[in-house]
Amino acid sequence: MLPAQPNQSLMDGLAVLQTVVGHPDGIGTRQMARDLGLEPTRINRLLKTLAHLGLAQQTARRKYRPGPAIHVLAAQALFGSGLLQRAVPHLEKLHRLDLIVALGVLWRDQVCYLYHAAPGMKPSQALGRVGLFPATRSGIGMALLAEQKDLHRFPVAVRSELRQTRARGYALVEPQPGRRERSLGVVIPGGTQAAIALSGVIADQRVEPLVAELRQAAAGIGAEESSPYPRSR
Repeated sequence: MLPAQPNQSLMDGLAVLQTVVGHPDGIGTRQMARDLGLEPTRINRLLKTLAHLGLAQQTARRKYRPGPAIHVLAAQALFGSGLLQRAVPHLEKLHRLDLIVALGVLWRDQVCYLYHAAPGMKPSQALGRVGLFPATRSGIGMALLAEQKDLHRFPVAVRSELRQTRARGYALVEPQPGRRERSLGVVIPGGTQAAIALSGVIADQRVEPLVAELRQAAAGIGAEESSPYPRSR
C-alpha cells in the first residue's frame, strides 16, 4: 500500500537502479528517461549518484551498467533473508522428479526466479540463471497473485483462474497454451512471500502427487523460517 506521503526521490532512485540492473550491457540516459517517463536531467543526476556509490558505472560508450557495489548489495540481501540457504536442501530433494524445480518471488506483475534448475542440473547452476517472467504465465506467479486481496485489476479470465487457484491451494498453469508443458506452484508458508514450482510435461494423474511433494518441501522451508534457532553463520 502506498503511504500517505511517499518519498518520490527514493522511488525514482530505486526505479533507476532496477533499470540499470536489468541492462547488464548498459543503458543510456535518454533511453532510460523514455522508459521511466522522467526528465533526462533527473535521470542523469540519479545515475551519477548511483555511480558515486558504486551501484552503477559508466561504460566507454557513456552508458550505465551495474557497478561493483551491486554484488555487495546482492550478497547482503541473500544472506540477510536466508531464504535460499533454507530452501536449497529442500529443493534438491525435488530434483529426483525429473522436472524443472524453481523458487521465486513476485516483483510487481513478474516473477523473479532465485532458483531455476532444469533436469540434471546441479544446484549451483540453478542460482540466478533466469530473468523476470510474466507472473500470469508462471506457477509461482499465479500462486502468489492468488494470495493478494485485490484481484479486480486483472482481466476477467485471469481473475477467474486466480480464484480457482486460491480455492484449490495451488497453481496449475500452461505457460504456452496448446503445448504439453505445465507448471505447478505452491506458496511457502510463514510469510516469506515466495513460492516454489515444478514444471515440465505433467500428466493429469501426476498433478496431485506432485502437489503433495511441493507442499512437503514448502512446509519444510516455512518451518525453518519460523524456527526459534538462529541460522548457522
